[in-house]
Amino acid sequence: MKVLSPQSSLPYASGIVFEPHPKSEARKRSAVTLIKYLLAARKPEVLSAHLLELLTVLLWKITEAESSKHKTRFQSQGALRCRDKAKLRHDHVFQRARMIAALKKAAPDNVDDILKTAIACTVTIKEHTRLSKFEVDYGWRRYRKAGIKVIDTQTGKRKI
Repeated sequence: MKVLSPQSSLPYASGIVFEPHPKSEARKRSAVTLIKYLLAARKPEVLSAHLLELLTVLLWKITEAESSKHKTRFQSQGALRCRDKAKLRHDHVFQRARMIAALKKAAPDNVDDILKTAIACTVTIKEHTRLSKFEVDYGWRRYRKAGIKVIDTQTGKRKI
């Protein structure tokens, strides 16, 4: 991420501008390809625990493809103000467990749509705890219910 001058016109992002990793698209394609391969090549000999573990790792790879763990495109206002990385969390906006359940049941034509929801948002520990109270909800709705304001640091505009 680049930091702009204090006179930045970005209303929320405090001058922080998201810059994706130069190989972000290739990194995403690699993880997506591997997920599709795993789902298409399911064999009785493959333990479901191994499939779960690999899908989990690959979903992490997608959400970290654009940047490092805590420099995601979407960040809460609290995370943007936080200077201590130890107090930040990488949250999967659309919960991994639900994405994995959907992937296991999905027809091959629907896999890409599910994987498009592999989005991360950097939040503070306190915000992460608030989000956990809304696990029955899915996606950005959890953030709205938890009262967490999210900034798209690529555009500088508020997402939620």
